[in-house]
Amino acid sequence: MRFNGGMPRIRLDLAYDGTFFSGWAAQPGLRTVEGVLTSALATVLREPVRLTVAGRTDAGVHAAAQVVHLDVSPEAWAALPGRSGRLPEAALLTRVAGVLAREAQGEDLSIYALRPTTDARFHPEIARVAARVNWVGRPNRAIDLWSQLTEGLTRQEDRERFAAIMPVLAELPGDVVAQGVELARQARRDSITHLHAHFASLAGRVAWIASALTGIPYTVTTHAKDIFHESVDPMWLRRICSDAQRVIAISRYNEDYLGTVLAGTGATVSLRYNALELDRFSYRAPQPVSATRAEPLRVCAVGRLVPKKGFADLVEAVRILVSSGIDIEVELAGDGDERERLTEQIERLGLADRIRLLGPLTQAEVRDLLARSDVFAAPCIEAADGNIDGLPTVVLEAMACGTPVVATAVSGLPEVVHDGVTGILLPPGDPASLAAALRGIAQGEVDTVALSRGARALIEEQFDSRAQAAVLAAWQSGPGPAAGMHLADQEGAA
Repeated sequence: MRFNGGMPRIRLDLAYDGTFFSGWAAQPGLRTVEGVLTSALATVLREPVRLTVAGRTDAGVHAAAQVVHLDVSPEAWAALPGRSGRLPEAALLTRVAGVLAREAQGEDLSIYALRPTTDARFHPEIARVAARVNWVGRPNRAIDLWSQLTEGLTRQEDRERFAAIMPVLAELPGDVVAQGVELARQARRDSITHLHAHFASLAGRVAWIASALTGIPYTVTTHAKDIFHESVDPMWLRRICSDAQRVIAISRYNEDYLGTVLAGTGATVSLRYNALELDRFSYRAPQPVSATRAEPLRVCAVGRLVPKKGFADLVEAVRILVSSGIDIEVELAGDGDERERLTEQIERLGLADRIRLLGPLTQAEVRDLLARSDVFAAPCIEAADGNIDGLPTVVLEAMACGTPVVATAVSGLPEVVHDGVTGILLPPGDPASLAAALRGIAQGEVDTVALSRGARALIEEQFDSRAQAAVLAAWQSGPGPAAGMHLADQEGAA
């Protein structure tokens, strides 16, 4: 990023398969790289986007190192972080991977965005998404809110349905209600036959409103912050889930939890893990770690710098190891509210030469980080506000790539990290246990190659996005080919 007269200038380095594009330059009625990219960026930034490109390609031509830049207003740039608790690219790419898999099956999908994404970077996977991306307007002024409501409620039937649910809607902010009405209008316009909301928070509420006004059925995927956090409204969670055609839990832990909190609602809860495009995560068997090796033990961790990730425990574990003579280096990727506190902890313990805070990384950079690391650490805990991870996608990515995983027994992690088989599982909030596990690896006492192979086998068996997409499509299909809709809720991110 550079600045151009006070405006952030963003450089994008692109690679794309041109087979399904009519060249680079935007053309009316044709799918072009510039058109797809401009649309995606405009959706993200919520402002018009103009691209400057270093070179152009013709129809069907691929590119390996296309360079593009754009200038972004300071306001749009400042708004990008949002309030998500996840690493931005992780939230984005998980959803993009799911959409791509569904499209590959021939489904007709549309994407409706309620909030701008938390990721400022463009990922090549976005260019492969053929689904239409639509912005559901969010009114900020009372006059705009009223206009959006009246424009969306033109049918007498809609007005009557709206009146019937008004006592419930009175519990919600006006902009959420207006977005629900607008979504109903757009879904009917686009002949949508099924709605799917990611997160039972904002997206779930908007989907509930749209369904109540149109009769279009909906499903909802629940993750973590939308069901565990202290801010969750239990009445709305039960309302959204009970009226949904199906509630999808991303782990058995979440499934069991929902079974308790939704008791008596009649909600149908089904387990379906998040999935990976396995072709993007090539397996690499790790080099065995020997006690006689001259190099330090290379440990990496990836995630938002927030309490539930437990990175303070990782720092303390490094202190224990260094004090006992273990040569160790840690690279920690991510950003968040805990960065200052973690920096202070690292400096206070004299570990600045042992632990590097890398900031947020792209998906490709995360894969490079995993490739150069001996161990991936996920020392997750339950935060004081009740927030916990559902099942961190980056753990699945590490397992797919072959990087041995050390994780804590929190929420869904024991379902994939089988101690001694697919990784090492530890009690949460116990830096001494974490230090002991890493010491065992550093001293060559752990067969990390066997753990790596076991992890990859599990990922191939249970987390292939193509298989996951087929199941989801079956759950969401009606009597004939369905036009589906994905509703993106950035504020509900875990």
